[in-house]
Amino acid sequence: MDKAKNKKLIQLFLKNPGRIGSVAASSPFLGEKITQKIDFSKARCIVEFGAGTGSITKKILKVMPPDCLLFCFEIEPELVKKMEKEIVDPRVKIISDSAEKIDLYLKKYNISKVDYIVSGLPLASLPKKTTRRVLQNAYVYLRAGGSYIQFQYSLITLRQIKYLFDHVAISFVPFNFPPAFVYVCVKV
Repeated sequence: MDKAKNKKLIQLFLKNPGRIGSVAASSPFLGEKITQKIDFSKARCIVEFGAGTGSITKKILKVMPPDCLLFCFEIEPELVKKMEKEIVDPRVKIISDSAEKIDLYLKKYNISKVDYIVSGLPLASLPKKTTRRVLQNAYVYLRAGGSYIQFQYSLITLRQIKYLFDHVAISFVPFNFPPAFVYVCVKV
């Protein structure tokens, strides 16, 4: 990311850190770790919560099959505009709305369950009710055997996640700013 884009992301973060998860875009190392956790041969619908600058989105698109859909939720209007300008792909639906409303958009496209949900939402800084609704919706709309993949910069929300998901594996990505934890939560 160039200096002007990085400066803009820092300004957005400082303006509202509860809406922007980090002062820097996710690193290629984090994107690689996340895409390694997705079985693209079986994926037909993936959802991304908090798509941000689209760095993870672009990694997913590089390996996503042609018959798979990717729904990208982002509430920050400036980041939505950036993604709409940079990501032009018929497989992608960029949604300028809260991840809490996943049900409305899946119904619109006649989709009842998804294979993977990738989330970069700053769960620790969201209101607890919002975090609870996002996690509950993720669980409800994942198919059995599907995975909720959440990256965070601390382990603060791990207990909330383990409340819904029995199988949670955690890995660490030191080569990201800030370093990140990746939770892979499988719905049984």
